[in-house]
Amino acid sequence: MPTLKETIVADIDVVLDLDDFAETAIVEGKSIKVQFDSDRLGEMAGHTQFALGLDAMVMYARTEDLPAIRKPGDALMIGQHDWTVISWEDRAGISEIALQRAR
Repeated sequence: MPTLKETIVADIDVVLDLDDFAETAIVEGKSIKVQFDSDRLGEMAGHTQFALGLDAMVMYARTEDLPAIRKPGDALMIGQHDWTVISWEDRAGISEIALQRAR
C-alpha cells in the first residue's frame, strides 16, 4: 500500500505529464514542466477583476523546480517575458502561481 507522500508524488506526475496536460517552459532561465490555465483565474477569490490591457494566467509547476517563492508584485521571467506575481501558493509540492503582464 503506497504512503500518502507516494500518492501525492504520483498525482503530481499525472498533473505535469507532458503527453496529457503539461508543457515545457523556461522559467527564470530553467526549462521545467508546467501547466498553464487562464480559466482558473475566475475561480480564485480576489483575482476575478483584471485591468484591461493585461494578460493573466495561472501556472502550475513543481515547487522544487521553481525559484524561491515570490510575493505579490514581484517579477517572474517566463520565456522572454516578465510576468507580475499576483499570488503564489505551494499546495503539497505543486505551486499555483497567478500572474499578469501588460499586453
